[in-house]
Amino acid sequence: MNLVNKVSQTAVVSAFALFALGTMPAAAHAVVLQIDAGQSSVTYSPGGFLLCDPDGNCGSVPPPQTFALSGSFDLQQETVFVTTSFFPPDGYEREQIRFDSSAIDSGGASALGFAFPGYFAVLTGLDFAASEDPCSWFPSTGACSSQGPLGSYDGTFDGTTLSMTGTDYAEDDAVPGTFSFTLVARAVQVGSVPEPGTLACLATGLLGLGVMRRRAGASFR
Repeated sequence: MNLVNKVSQTAVVSAFALFALGTMPAAAHAVVLQIDAGQSSVTYSPGGFLLCDPDGNCGSVPPPQTFALSGSFDLQQETVFVTTSFFPPDGYEREQIRFDSSAIDSGGASALGFAFPGYFAVLTGLDFAASEDPCSWFPSTGACSSQGPLGSYDGTFDGTTLSMTGTDYAEDDAVPGTFSFTLVARAVQVGSVPEPGTLACLATGLLGLGVMRRRAGASFR
């Protein structure tokens, strides 16, 4: 292979590497929040039907149970593109947040079926709102329908303190029990978490630069 071809290949590899490094997606903003157990709790209200005997004597619904919420969780803020039309292509960017609740302790509520919400919330200024109903947040490009009791939550986050309330349902009966929760948490650590695509682009760019240097060195031996 002559020197001209080697230089041409080096230029192509260099351009590809710079392109990969220059088009990395923005990193997601991550915050670790510590729950204020004195202001955070979840209350379980059992569902089900009241059964009565032939004489009209009916049973009773068990009383609600309240459990403290404690621990910590990660909040990730991200910008996503929402497609509203395929033909012609159209859409908009939306700010949203989601939680990693792996370090949350909900006491006995978890044994009853409570799960801290992992679905995203749409962020508007300091306010956020979320629903398990996908039709609420994804503009339909066709038919969209949902069924069953669906959880939701809303609140505010000013970058330091998060305050939220929400509802979830236990899938243990034809008439499911209800979880109502209130949570206050405060930031203890702030950082940036690269998106998986960022790491892939970075690796590709560095690999390309490495190949470029090796080929450039070989061309002058």
